[in-house]
Amino acid sequence: MIRQVYFKEPVSGLSARCNLLDQQAPISAEFLWQLAQKQLSFDAIHAIWTGPELSCPLPASVLPVDLAQMEVPQENATSYPECGDIVLASISAGTVKGLPPGNFFDLGIFYGHGARMLMPFGWIMANVCAKIVEEDLEHAQACIKTIKQNGACSLFVTPVE
Repeated sequence: MIRQVYFKEPVSGLSARCNLLDQQAPISAEFLWQLAQKQLSFDAIHAIWTGPELSCPLPASVLPVDLAQMEVPQENATSYPECGDIVLASISAGTVKGLPPGNFFDLGIFYGHGARMLMPFGWIMANVCAKIVEEDLEHAQACIKTIKQNGACSLFVTPVE
């Protein structure tokens, strides 16, 4: 059975189901599943560097301890996410100057074409760990464009049970 999570944002009306890619990215998919089980919200903002992306930075300080300490290897990694991809970037503590203390993660919801994982400190690869279900993609695209116009938002991540 395919596990799914929801991304929700109440102001824009975003509600997108995503299929976890357990076969292609088992550790990253499990990270996202465990995050969804906590049913928390996180600050998110439209990305500056990567193109059509709603970015949800997850420094260790905002995560439960078990997730903050998780080691996530590259799996199903790309520098060029596709429309509908959900990617998990994982940066180990102390490897990039200027990031907060501890491991640093970022969930990216990519809603258009032409994305690239180019950061101010250079190119990275991130793990494609889920995909927005086809029937939710058009709605998600419209909602994320609204978020882009309005600025930062609170993104809820919940499991689809």
